[in-house]
Amino acid sequence: MKKIRIGLVTAWGECGMGYLAKNWVYTLNKFDDKIDLQIFSRAKKWLSPYRWHGENVIQGPESMDINNNCFWDWVNSFKPDVILFQDQNIYSDTNMQEESMKLKKLGIKLINYPDSIHWNEFEKHKGIYDINVAHVKRNYQWLLDYKLENPTYIPWGVILSNFPFIERNVKDRIRFYINIGTGTPRKGYNLLPQTINYINGNWFSRIIKKNNYDFKFIATSIKDSENRINYKFKKYFNNHKNCELIFKTANNLQGGLFDMGDVYIYPTHMEGVGLTITESMATGMPVVTTDFSTMNEWIDDNQDGRLINVKKIKKGRRPTMKVYADTKHLSEIMIDYIENPDKVNEHSINARKKIEKQYNWDDRDDDFYKLITI
Repeated sequence: MKKIRIGLVTAWGECGMGYLAKNWVYTLNKFDDKIDLQIFSRAKKWLSPYRWHGENVIQGPESMDINNNCFWDWVNSFKPDVILFQDQNIYSDTNMQEESMKLKKLGIKLINYPDSIHWNEFEKHKGIYDINVAHVKRNYQWLLDYKLENPTYIPWGVILSNFPFIERNVKDRIRFYINIGTGTPRKGYNLLPQTINYINGNWFSRIIKKNNYDFKFIATSIKDSENRINYKFKKYFNNHKNCELIFKTANNLQGGLFDMGDVYIYPTHMEGVGLTITESMATGMPVVTTDFSTMNEWIDDNQDGRLINVKKIKKGRRPTMKVYADTKHLSEIMIDYIENPDKVNEHSINARKKIEKQYNWDDRDDDFYKLITI
């Protein structure tokens, strides 16, 4: 039987989109008797150090635009039956119209996972791709609303073997944790100093309330990203007795760095999917995140985590919107976990059970194989 030639056109590896593609590759590799897979890797210049590497990886230029000799030489050489684009969107001068027509004339089926979308861009996707894919309900609704071709919803999931369960039992002081990646402000970590200040208050409020909560807050950022971290946040965490900032790249084939904490605090401003939310839940961490889509698609409040009230919503360049979590409410949630450590254990167990039941990526094999073969 002739193998189906699948070309995966993806972005750099150490980013959310890259981790999405790693799950796709994990699934496609299960069908290596039926599929011949090659990866066309591209990246913006500053992200080139995080490119994909491997025997089946073709290195493209430092651009997201595919209209270049490197891409077309790869198409002519590999002759893919299907190209699975990750966040291709409309980077070219022709908004992908000419490129898609050329590829379709070669008999190639085009599938796109749109991620970094700006306002009024979905209208330009009409007629470009044969299938449009979403992993979250919000994005799937966008595909439906704009009547794009063959909208397909494959719920996101976690490769459970990569994120083993650690039941959280707080015996001493609770450990709060956040992974801030490359230091992008999108993750909302800049809200944490004010939140932590609210927990114990100033010296006068501590005398009145007689509260002096003991806890640990650990933040990690990928190696060599010191210069990209917000300076005020870095200074605060380095000088606060309860806080620690660590520069270490997570290995998401071996549980990431989620064993560093008991509760994942993630007051993110916006998410494409929210990968660390589901990953931390898989390891048994209750997640505290912003009550806005897509973040709240994964959490049942006070069952497997907590949802933070939204203080402000700001419309930006993207329909994902930018939301700001209420730091006072976040501090109250953290105090609740400090005062009720049994709740950490209850939410820990519930978080893992939910991922196993609803968001196990290994349950998506048939859906993904159908996606590329229909």
